[in-house]
Amino acid sequence: MAQEIIGVGSAANDGTGDTLRDAMTKSNSNFTELYTVDPSIVQKLYDTAGFGFYVEDQTTPSTQVINTTPAILQIDGLGATSTSAYLPHEIRGVDELWDASVNEIKPINIGDGYTLRLDLEITSKTATPTELILDLDINGGATPTVVIVERIIGVGKTPPYVVSIGFPFFSLSTFVTNGGRLFLSTDSGTLTLTRRQLSIHRISNGAL
Repeated sequence: MAQEIIGVGSAANDGTGDTLRDAMTKSNSNFTELYTVDPSIVQKLYDTAGFGFYVEDQTTPSTQVINTTPAILQIDGLGATSTSAYLPHEIRGVDELWDASVNEIKPINIGDGYTLRLDLEITSKTATPTELILDLDINGGATPTVVIVERIIGVGKTPPYVVSIGFPFFSLSTFVTNGGRLFLSTDSGTLTLTRRQLSIHRISNGAL
């Protein structure tokens, strides 16, 4: 249905606008259109959106020590609270948004939009690091060379504690081809990470 425009006349109270009844009829029609959602739109949203949640297995505490040389974040996705039940419908049961075998983000399509949240438990440190540097790199290599997101996380507190960071990102052809790796480094000294978890939410698809 096309939008119903309420006639308001040429000037206040000039008698040329819609009657009150006609105006309310048009208003009701417009609201009915808004509240009657096209099932195809609902299905498109269902197919598009979703998330994966990946947690490092802590059955035998697994640590990762971060120093001033960028290292790829390691999350095996075997933690008890990990879930793939809410992935986007088009990959559910056949693929993931995180490839734990190589520790990288796997966008689905060119033009996709995502949000990411990362939680890291810092259990010890050496020297006096004050910053944890996070780089999202899409070159697919062992060192960061094509960084599309960089974030600086303050780590001046005394362990143990948890730091969290989140940000949006989108995927174009290089990202889809190579995947995205999260590199961590410190400004000085070392940080020991114990519990590590990552959630990746796909919020839009390039076809929309």
